[in-house]
Amino acid sequence: MEKICIKNITSKDVHILQTIAKQTFIDTFEEFSSPEDMELYCKNSFSLEQLNQELNNTNSQFYIAENENEIVLGYLKINFKEAQTELKDNSSLEIQRIYVLKDYQKQKVGQALLEKAMQIAIHDNLEYVWLGVWEENHKAISFYKKNGFIPFDKHVFRLGNEDQTDILMKKEIKTSNTIHLQPSLENDKILLSPLLKEDFLSLYKVALDPEIWEQHPNQDRWKKEIFEVFFNGAIESKGAFKILDKETNQIIGSTRYYNFNPIENSICIGYTFFSKAYWGKGINPKVKNLMLNYIFKYVTIVYFHVGSENKRSQIAIERLGAKKIDEKEITYYGEKPKLNFIYKIDKSEWSNS
Repeated sequence: MEKICIKNITSKDVHILQTIAKQTFIDTFEEFSSPEDMELYCKNSFSLEQLNQELNNTNSQFYIAENENEIVLGYLKINFKEAQTELKDNSSLEIQRIYVLKDYQKQKVGQALLEKAMQIAIHDNLEYVWLGVWEENHKAISFYKKNGFIPFDKHVFRLGNEDQTDILMKKEIKTSNTIHLQPSLENDKILLSPLLKEDFLSLYKVALDPEIWEQHPNQDRWKKEIFEVFFNGAIESKGAFKILDKETNQIIGSTRYYNFNPIENSICIGYTFFSKAYWGKGINPKVKNLMLNYIFKYVTIVYFHVGSENKRSQIAIERLGAKKIDEKEITYYGEKPKLNFIYKIDKSEWSNS
């Protein structure tokens, strides 16, 4: 797949916008509308005067998607505050238009434009994103549902002289601030409790065994100066736990949530290690079950990064039902990139919820 570049456009690009706007609209709707209605709509909505007015509105933004050859593939229009066609909620963003040229509709151009809109909404600390989509455009409705949008209302959209019904859809924006990533989680054997700075020495006593790290990407984590970097990353993640044996109340290891992605609504679970005395006793699946059952209340996808040589962890993750989807170099906090296997569990496939 070609690399897609998303660029902001202004009034100096109005002719580019007019061309792509007309063509993508015709591509999408000409088989469903009369030539007269199409001509009337394009004349009113995509005139240079109308587009310049929209481009100069400080509460609207336009973006075009280009490939590596600078060929325009599609475009995005978003509205804020009073520029929104409805709702006009200061805490929302409207996606008024995402259109892609017919020849490029299977290259994830629409996905890239949608993710751009979501990134802007997240950056601006908005609460939700909404849009309207024609009720007969089943492909588009399916696309937005797949991306987490939910229907909430309808309105009438006038195309030329014809009234059509649009379904209004919205997606609430979750951030790591809205998900409590350090709850206390427990079962009959273990307790996961937020990792604190004062836990360093107790956790380092566990990490001091070189055999724990033999299959990990960084085999030197048993060294104090290396483990300090690992521990500081755990504290800064604000999603790390100490694992305690409830019978002895002793720390036996650590794990964490990290890399929350509000656009995909996903998170990673990892950086997990245990005292050797607890290997082979079913502690790892108990920990992962607690974490997965909790986090699937908020996200739909969980990823695991497992070192390519860490056979023990690969087997453990596969037993949970995770599927290997990729191999790539991952940079752990404060460490050099190392080859990892990427595993994934979808909420819909998680059987222990």
